[in-house]
Amino acid sequence: MSTIDIIFVSYNSEKWISGLLKSLTNQNYPLEKLYLTFVDNNSKDNSRKIIESYENKHLFGGYQHFFLDKNLGFGKANNYGVNHTKQDYIFFLNIDTEVDCNCITELINAIDSSDDNVGLWESRQFPYEHPKVYNPVTMETSWSSGACCLVRRDYFIQIGMFDERIFMYGEDVDLSWRFRAQGYKLNYVPKSVVHHYTYMSAGEVKPNQFYNSTYMNLMLRYKFGSIKDIIKGHVMFSGLLFINGPAKSHKSTILKKLLKSPFEGVKYRKWKRKADKSQFRPDFKLWDYEINRDGAFYVNEQPDGFPLVSILIRTCGRPNVLREALLSVRNQTYKNIEVIIVEDGPPISESLLHEEFQDLNIVYKSTNDKVGRCIVGNMALELARGKYFNFLDDDDLLYADHVEVLVSSILKHPECKAAYSISFEVPTEVVSREPYIYREIFHNVQHRQPFNRLVLMHHNYFPIQTVLFDRQIYEDLGGIDPDLEVLEDWDLWMRYAFKYDFLYVEKLTSLYRVPSNISHNTERQALFDQYLSIVREKNLKYKFQIDMASIFKDVEYLMEKPPTIIYKIKGMSFRTLLFKVKNKLFYYGKKILK
Repeated sequence: MSTIDIIFVSYNSEKWISGLLKSLTNQNYPLEKLYLTFVDNNSKDNSRKIIESYENKHLFGGYQHFFLDKNLGFGKANNYGVNHTKQDYIFFLNIDTEVDCNCITELINAIDSSDDNVGLWESRQFPYEHPKVYNPVTMETSWSSGACCLVRRDYFIQIGMFDERIFMYGEDVDLSWRFRAQGYKLNYVPKSVVHHYTYMSAGEVKPNQFYNSTYMNLMLRYKFGSIKDIIKGHVMFSGLLFINGPAKSHKSTILKKLLKSPFEGVKYRKWKRKADKSQFRPDFKLWDYEINRDGAFYVNEQPDGFPLVSILIRTCGRPNVLREALLSVRNQTYKNIEVIIVEDGPPISESLLHEEFQDLNIVYKSTNDKVGRCIVGNMALELARGKYFNFLDDDDLLYADHVEVLVSSILKHPECKAAYSISFEVPTEVVSREPYIYREIFHNVQHRQPFNRLVLMHHNYFPIQTVLFDRQIYEDLGGIDPDLEVLEDWDLWMRYAFKYDFLYVEKLTSLYRVPSNISHNTERQALFDQYLSIVREKNLKYKFQIDMASIFKDVEYLMEKPPTIIYKIKGMSFRTLLFKVKNKLFYYGKKILK
């Protein structure tokens, strides 16, 4: 087993230290393999006394502390710790954290399954997971939080360690980008959980974080970006003069930083000139460094129970596509999962499952002859044994916490029999089928809409993989209509929604791919248009299965507060459509009464 140096930087941290140390003693990993190092930045409280007097230091492979006579800042203090340690792996862990019992074990598992070109592994933070995008298949990310990341010592030293000019905030982005500039990858390990108490409440804005992080955004543009990036950074930072900030001295603070920025920026720019041959190019997203997923302040927690969840996958002779969907299932943080795979046609994918996915609980069936996606979906439903079902098309992907988040949410709301989360829509260009090569065009389209039956009557606003539903709904109302070629999921959700409430979970947990090629989209849309009227006609029948008062309530709500996106069909606005629906309801209601 690998030995690990764990480095903590403390500064007036007396309220966190005991809880952190207690959580470390509960690790399901040999404690003698862990070497603890505290670097204290001249604390004025009881931090030093608590660190020195810790009673269980003998349980670890090593326990040392360094009490500095001044505050060096986060990065420089961590470098100090690195220079006084020697293990092959270093875990940088914030002092205001506690670690789950399997935190380090999962990090080591990730290391053992990684290639040599991975230089850093980042744990997942509770209760607020960082919302940046990562690859659900490879688990690669573009930058990693310094609050809980493990690095290879030799790679870390090779790239120059933490930039000691950065006192606090932004040093982790800088470190991540220098790893990537040297050709190393960063991996996210969501099964390794760290409880980080950085925010006292959701959406909290800390003045120190606000000013340092925005200023470092500008300095990172000098260090890594183009001239255009630097100009944009100055415009953005200057714009802060015209807003109300988190501190009374807001404008003077911004002005002082703005005046000194060109002089400091020139110093940061030296790295860019030295590394000019590097192929690395940063991607600034205004104040962010990556596309963010909705749900930054969703409160993550483990579910109260772990009922069996059946992931239902329909596939059709394209194992290279199926492989990625299964890898995203393998990466799930929720353990009690069975995967039902029904292949429409010959058993082309069966050998893939035996060779690469024996670790998953898979039930596989092929139809031999082509029967269509709807019949295949019903076969998957019949084979499933889970308490909850979740469809996943073979070309879509789940983020690692997808099942965990939906199960946790639905168990808290037993009045709802289905839950759905937010999803990315990703236009995708398939370059090659053999081997499977594709290019994703992230447009940052996120499907978000609170549950409303009238909106659902107008359009399907949750893609199929976003919905987790109780098997009771299936047993009560049946499966997919086999007469439909497309829009079968919309028809299914309409039928279910008119009898059961769906719970809206405000976190992005999946992505689904759509063709980026315009001609493909045109063909796809033509087929959808053909079945649109068929499904809408069925919707009129479904709506009378529920209390008419709730329908009118939805109509009145939407009249005053329509969805963010106003859809139009044949020149008809969404609001006009609602009026027509309301009139239709009166018309059909009178007919029923007669």
